[in-house]
Amino acid sequence: MAGEAPPSTTYLVDPNKVVNATPQARNSTKRQYEPSMQYAIRVLTPDDAPAFRRVRLDALRLHPEAFIAAYEDEVQLSVEQFAERLTTPGLTRFGGFAGEQLVGLVGLTLRSGFKERHKAHLFSMYVDAAHRRSGLAAQLVTAVIDKARAEGAKLLQLSVTIGNTSAQSLYRRLGFTPYGVELRALQIDGRFYDEELMMLDLD
Repeated sequence: MAGEAPPSTTYLVDPNKVVNATPQARNSTKRQYEPSMQYAIRVLTPDDAPAFRRVRLDALRLHPEAFIAAYEDEVQLSVEQFAERLTTPGLTRFGGFAGEQLVGLVGLTLRSGFKERHKAHLFSMYVDAAHRRSGLAAQLVTAVIDKARAEGAKLLQLSVTIGNTSAQSLYRRLGFTPYGVELRALQIDGRFYDEELMMLDLD
């Protein structure tokens, strides 16, 4: 897609750089970083497909209420099919790496319709349990914000399952504001889950 970062590009996100957040929020985010652990954030390529498939399936299996996609569907997909996803026009997937190990994922889609080109969407956010509360999630979201803005988007949207308080708090700290609720967005084993709709102005 136009303007996509080269496969070798690595984003080393500065914890001081928290978009549209208050000084208090920036300080709160900084305190979550572990000085002993550094992460590299970069765009995933087809070469990352085996690791991408492993982490993606872990996310869907362990947290079905957090994703529209189902583990039961995606476990049937091959590594090659996961690799194809990493070349989809208008879609960028970022990975968070601890050394050589992929431990976090997030996606960005850009709307292509003539009347919706100002919109982008953050999706499929996930961080391995061993790397939560380390600042990695904030780094991944910040990479998406920077990429969306660089592509000319004026509005970044996302949805988050109500009750996922850590994710809801993270997005608020990074400047996202709620604008609605989708009732019964997901149904899992007979239980319904609502989703909070959030947005961030990129102007």
